[in-house]
Amino acid sequence: MKTRDGKLRKISRKTDRITPDKVVGLRFRIVDESTGHLLQYGDELVYLHGGYGGAFPKVERAMEGRRVGDHIELTLAPEEGYGHHRSDLVLVLPSEEFAGEFLHTGTPVDGELPDGRALTFTVAAISDGQVTLDANHPFAGKHLAFQFEVLEVRDSMEAERAAGFAFDGMFC
Repeated sequence: MKTRDGKLRKISRKTDRITPDKVVGLRFRIVDESTGHLLQYGDELVYLHGGYGGAFPKVERAMEGRRVGDHIELTLAPEEGYGHHRSDLVLVLPSEEFAGEFLHTGTPVDGELPDGRALTFTVAAISDGQVTLDANHPFAGKHLAFQFEVLEVRDSMEAERAAGFAFDGMFC
């Protein structure tokens, strides 16, 4: 494949192994281990491997040395993934504060905590004249079972390493 600047970029082969500074494309499924419910799936998860923060450390360790076509299963406890659910990230406000806004469960709302930290909250509930906002990640507090299939492994570009993330076709 050619990039916009005309240089050739290496396409992944089955022999390419996941090592630091490789861009990795994955198909994935995430299941709540306690309920068995499917939480998320897709085939467009792309990250820059090697401690850049695009994947949880346990996931990166499991990916190390893998190749296109490999299947990986692992579980993450809350502290290895999205963290424990924090009650200090939940606000209950009178619905009058949202007069004129059309809110429903799942609506994102920009706001701030009493200490002044700005966060994006999700409307968790609306009832009895109150709106409950939650800034926790939806998977916080859950034990998660991940299934991955490696779809792509390629060399990263210098600009990706400098930025600390895979461009995933943005500039290619």
